[in-house]
Amino acid sequence: MIVTTLAESARYNVLGENIQKALDWLKAHDITKMEEGRYALDGTMLSKTSLLDMSAKEKLGVFILVQRYTTRTIDECWFEGHKKFIDIHYVAEGTEYFCYTPLARAGAPVTEYDNVEDDFLYNRDYESAVLMKPGDVVIVYPEDVHMPQRRALVPSNVVKACVKIVL
Repeated sequence: MIVTTLAESARYNVLGENIQKALDWLKAHDITKMEEGRYALDGTMLSKTSLLDMSAKEKLGVFILVQRYTTRTIDECWFEGHKKFIDIHYVAEGTEYFCYTPLARAGAPVTEYDNVEDDFLYNRDYESAVLMKPGDVVIVYPEDVHMPQRRALVPSNVVKACVKIVL
């Protein structure tokens, strides 16, 4: 897991062309003014509510999910892990805890693999948490089991982008 700010994220461009494209996209777009939904790197909205099938996601290589939500208690959140995608989580407004544990210590998933959303869900206590504030970025790989959307002391209204990058 990598934790940084969008302003300081250029050093991670060495992780690959798609990560660089994603970070550049986040710098160039004010997601607080965008509708919720899935977007291509060219800014085209792909979907407002329906899910994209995995073959469409893999063809895109990179897509952005713009989200608005109120953070939740730990009992209302879940740990997730992925097989095919790197996630870049970027908070534009609000605050949330982003919890993490390594896949090697996450135990067995409690759900079957969801090929549409590319995830397994886990019941697990976290090992560390990062308080994400506006401008913060977290990059997670398939070996990083994570829990987004957890509230801190009080609920917070969050505007966030989750960029999905195919491996």
